[in-house]
Amino acid sequence: MIVPDHNTRSSPLTRNVIILGVVSLFTDAATEMIYPLVPIFVTLLGSSALILGIIEGTAETTAAMLKLLSGIISDKIGKRKLLVVIGYGISTFIRPFTGAVSVAWQIIFVRMIDRIGKGVRSAPRDALIAASVDDHGRGKAYGFHRAMDHAGAVIGPLLAISALILLIIVFKMQDTRLVLRWIFLLTIIPGILAFLALIFFVQEKTDSDSSTNKTNFSLRHFDKNYKIYLGIIVLFTLGNSSDAFLLLRVQEALHHSQSLYSNIYAVPVIGDMISRFGDLEARRGLIDILFIPLIWSFFHLIKVVFSTHLGMLSDKIGRKKVITIGWIIYSFVYLSFALLDKIPDTVQLMVPFVLFAVYSLYYAFTEGAEKAFVADVVEPQLRGSAFGLYNFAIGLSALPASIVFGLLYKTYGAAVAFGTGAAIACLSILLFVLFVREKPPVLKI
Repeated sequence: MIVPDHNTRSSPLTRNVIILGVVSLFTDAATEMIYPLVPIFVTLLGSSALILGIIEGTAETTAAMLKLLSGIISDKIGKRKLLVVIGYGISTFIRPFTGAVSVAWQIIFVRMIDRIGKGVRSAPRDALIAASVDDHGRGKAYGFHRAMDHAGAVIGPLLAISALILLIIVFKMQDTRLVLRWIFLLTIIPGILAFLALIFFVQEKTDSDSSTNKTNFSLRHFDKNYKIYLGIIVLFTLGNSSDAFLLLRVQEALHHSQSLYSNIYAVPVIGDMISRFGDLEARRGLIDILFIPLIWSFFHLIKVVFSTHLGMLSDKIGRKKVITIGWIIYSFVYLSFALLDKIPDTVQLMVPFVLFAVYSLYYAFTEGAEKAFVADVVEPQLRGSAFGLYNFAIGLSALPASIVFGLLYKTYGAAVAFGTGAAIACLSILLFVLFVREKPPVLKI
């Protein structure tokens, strides 16, 4: 693989940014071979939405704790790459063990260790990207990185579907859970490719206007504006549960309508393969395994198309406007998912694709802009700690968000759970617009 050697920071897409994007592509391909199938796997193991919420919430909160600590350490030692390598290595080698669990709650431990890896790598990686580009290109750099991450998330579900078809047709597997276990095991391949690319091609970078930070970590080093921003991020995240619930919602809506099951048998090859697979319940599970990753892949494909360009938009018109637009989109999508099972059967297959396409714009608007906002408003020598705090704020809120969402989902139904998430997002938008100040856009001359 030949990568342009943009050693100067005048270009937003420097060598480090490109290689870290490639690393994220392979890593997310491995992760997303598993993620859209976890709700199905949890269901097959006999568990509910509450267990799913505990799994995802615990995983993200574990990552949050490590993101803060790792960010502080990376500022102290000035060695971003070392921590990034350790983090990616942990995730790469633990992820395939998802296929070894016998009951759903055991997934918690695999996901926790996987997220420990993410926690160790995230803040130093984000600081490494910030150190590799100039201020005027930061939005584009983070947008590009997210686009590559999402490209991996497009590839991952397609790899899972390909592995599924191979295991059934070539290896004659007839047990749904066994097929899933093998898919999870195969994630080791893209994971190792990511790990090797990181070790051999990414270079250590430090901010040219800062030296190793000897200051003890303290919230007093950050101004009031940054703290208000973090507080609003926490509030928004309390209404932003795991995306696994969206996939569970689609699965339940399709079960209710039966439209998917009545149409898919007409698909050449696939229909015949399904008709020969196990009993009726096993065939329905197999259809879910084929269809849910397809939606998830499409979702990330839209992210790939828009992430870089909308990250650049925040460089031009300001982070605050772009983030606000993204949060408004989020509110609309959650309200729509609350009513998903009310739509006619004739459009039941099309609507999830439309909603996930719109939902992808929320990510495209916010992911790069939110991180660029952090880099804009803190001192360079504190960026590792600032990104750690930012990720900590999100992850710390993820556990109560997902558990409460799971309880609302189980007790009162999907409409109440998704409606609550939309209401919290609306309140967050109002507070963000009124109380958070931003650094004016820096235009390249």
